[in-house]
Amino acid sequence: MFTIVNEYVKYVSGVRKRTMQYVDATPNSLLDWKPAENKFSTGDLLRHIASSQLMFLNLFENGEYVYSGHESNKGETIEEISDYLNSCHSKFVGGILQLGDSLLTKKVPTMHGHEVSAWRIMMAVCEHEIHHRGQLSTYLQINNIDPPQIFGLKIEQVKKI
Repeated sequence: MFTIVNEYVKYVSGVRKRTMQYVDATPNSLLDWKPAENKFSTGDLLRHIASSQLMFLNLFENGEYVYSGHESNKGETIEEISDYLNSCHSKFVGGILQLGDSLLTKKVPTMHGHEVSAWRIMMAVCEHEIHHRGQLSTYLQINNIDPPQIFGLKIEQVKKI
C-alpha cells in the first residue's frame, strides 16, 4: 500500500508512460478496427482508458461513478486521442494531489456499492489501464504490428539456462 499520494502519482504516471508507448505505435488506420462487432474499436479502447481516469477522479472527489464515454468526439486521430489521454491523466493526477494523503484512507463505494478504502480503487485504476493496454497489444499484433517492449528484451532474447 502507498503511504503518501506522491508515491502513487509516480506509480500511476509510470503506468501511463508505458501505455503511451503503445499509443505511439498505433497507426490512424487501426483506430476503427475492432475484433468483433460488439467490442471496442482501437480508438474506443484508448478513449475509454482516458475517460475512465476522470470517472475514478469523480469517485474520489464526489463519491460516485460518472462516465463521460469514449465517443470519437474525444479524439478522431491518434494525435487527438494522445492529447485526450494526456489531458485526462493531468486532470487525474492534479485532482489526486489536491485531495492529498487523506485520500488513501477515505472510504468510497465500489461499483457494486460496497465501501472500501480509496487506495484499493486507486490500485484498480492501474490494473484497469494495464488490462486495456494488454488488449491494445493484442489488437496491434492481430494487425501485424509489433507492440513495444516496455521492459526491454523480448522473451526470446533472454538467456536460457
